[in-house]
Amino acid sequence: MVSTIGIISLSSGIIGEDFVKHEVDLGVQRLKDLGLNPIFLSHSLKGLDFIKEHPEARAEDLIQAFSDDSIDIILCAIGGDDTYRLLPYLFENDQLENVIKQKIFLGFSDTTMNHLMLHKLGIKTFYGQSFLADICELDKEMLLHFLKTF
Repeated sequence: MVSTIGIISLSSGIIGEDFVKHEVDLGVQRLKDLGLNPIFLSHSLKGLDFIKEHPEARAEDLIQAFSDDSIDIILCAIGGDDTYRLLPYLFENDQLENVIKQKIFLGFSDTTMNHLMLHKLGIKTFYGQSFLADICELDKEMLLHFLKTF
């Protein structure tokens, strides 16, 4: 049974900014209302500058998400434009390959790079919703449609 969702910032750190805190809080509550347990990976809420300047921390979060057996779904916070910078940190000494296991991985946009990388490692992924754009920001009418497909 799916219960814990690990929210991860692999591209943009926008969910760590004060000006979107109300949306993040709304998204967390919506997931809890569905009976899910949302958690944020260690660096996910550190903000735009930190996330941009530390691809190694983003890679560490992805490795942790696959290592942690309590996490059922890895949900990308949002897209962005520089996920490719994680690759050296994920494949150095086969770090990601050593912990990889089938989990639900969900995201879109810049996350396409992650989908390709995980596909190459034999993981099936879902190109779809993100936390900020689809759970936090949808109005109630669209949210009901989304929940039917989630």
